[in-house]
Amino acid sequence: MAEIRRKGPNRYLVIVFLGRGPDSKRQYHREIFHGSRSEARLYAAELEARLKRRTGPCRALNLGEYLDMWLERTRPPAVSERAWQTYEWHVRRLKPHVGHLPLYNLTAGVLQESMAGLFKELPASARKIAGTLRTALRQAVAWGYLPSDPTVGLRTPKVRRRARRVLTPGEVDRLLEALKGYRHGLAVRMLLLTGIRLGELLGLKWSDIDPKKGTVTIRRSADTRNRKFKESEEPKTPAARRTLTLDPETVRMLEEHRKAAAKAKVSPLRRDDTPVFGPGHRPLGEDSVRRTLVRALKKAGLPRMRVHDLRHRSEEHTSELQ
Repeated sequence: MAEIRRKGPNRYLVIVFLGRGPDSKRQYHREIFHGSRSEARLYAAELEARLKRRTGPCRALNLGEYLDMWLERTRPPAVSERAWQTYEWHVRRLKPHVGHLPLYNLTAGVLQESMAGLFKELPASARKIAGTLRTALRQAVAWGYLPSDPTVGLRTPKVRRRARRVLTPGEVDRLLEALKGYRHGLAVRMLLLTGIRLGELLGLKWSDIDPKKGTVTIRRSADTRNRKFKESEEPKTPAARRTLTLDPETVRMLEEHRKAAAKAKVSPLRRDDTPVFGPGHRPLGEDSVRRTLVRALKKAGLPRMRVHDLRHRSEEHTSELQ
């Protein structure tokens, strides 16, 4: 039961026992109330009920404990393995800054102050880390640990977006020439000329390639970090499931690539069900594609680019190939 102590005329200290913390010490919420003794008793009872709804009757959770519990409850298949790994990475970076905060008394102001060092340390990742915290605390509201979302009003630092690098038609030609001879040059070529995402490229199977029609159909994506197919998941957007036309040279190179794969020592029973890029039944690792791009760019005398930047290729050059 909440306790009230008189501190002066119409001034009372309200004390609410919250439970025991992770160190087994008793934890209390204290605040000053101005009014009569009867009003203070009513306010103390309402405050105790409100705080107990947030934390439950057993003990007071801090934010670090709650985030650990949230992570455990959201393991795959609740979310994809890749999403959970991202959540886990964000939580590891959040806990040194906000893990000690009591869950029952969180506000946007407290979070803003506590996360200032994290935002300064990782400005480029601030929005995504704050997004994970927001997702976790909205779930806390749904589970009854909090009455409202304390991340409303939390502000992340503005990060200047770097200018998008788009290759000119001449630069595309130089890069295509530089890719010749690289083991994974065909993978980078398809990224460059089709504009598909890396996960979509590595999710391709031979059944998705139609050499007679000269097309490739995007039906799935791959978890590029863990080298797995995402068979049960829909593409990133509804429009992602699509069929694209390939240029004749790429079709010819795919045919040669398939013949070379057929001569491999390990030959699966269903060749059409194997990845276009990758040994056996596993997709190729994303780092292999990235290294090939870095080396080819250097060979072509072009500045470094991310794999994702290849999607913003020259539309003029693409139309000339089709």
